[in-house]
Amino acid sequence: MVDPVRFVSYEDMLKVIHEPEKVIIDVRNPDEIESTGKIPSSLNIPLNTVSDTLASMPDDEFLKQYQRPKPSASDELIFYCKSGRRSQEALDKALKLGFSNSKSYLGSWEDWSSKQK
Repeated sequence: MVDPVRFVSYEDMLKVIHEPEKVIIDVRNPDEIESTGKIPSSLNIPLNTVSDTLASMPDDEFLKQYQRPKPSASDELIFYCKSGRRSQEALDKALKLGFSNSKSYLGSWEDWSSKQK
C-alpha cells in the first residue's frame, strides 16, 4: 500500500525545487540524465550508491562532490527516477538508514517531463 505521507506530487515538486533546505535526489544513472535532463536543483546519486553515500561518505567529500552540505537524518530527502520504481527502492534504503523525513516523487521523471512542455 502507498503511504501518502511518503509521496510527493508534481505540484509539491514545483514548490520544493525552490526550497534549498529540501534535498531532491535523482537515482537514475548519469547516462539517463545526460539524455533526458533532470529536475532543477536535484543531485544525482545513482540507486546503487545511495546507501553508501548517505551512510558513509564523509561530509567534506559530499560537499565537494555535490556543492551542498551532506543531509542529516532529519532533513527532507525526495527521491525520483524515471518512473518511480527505483525511487521507491531508494526511499526504503534511506528510511532503513534513519532518514525519517524521506519521500518519493511518485510520478518521477516521466510525470515531471510530461508536464514541463
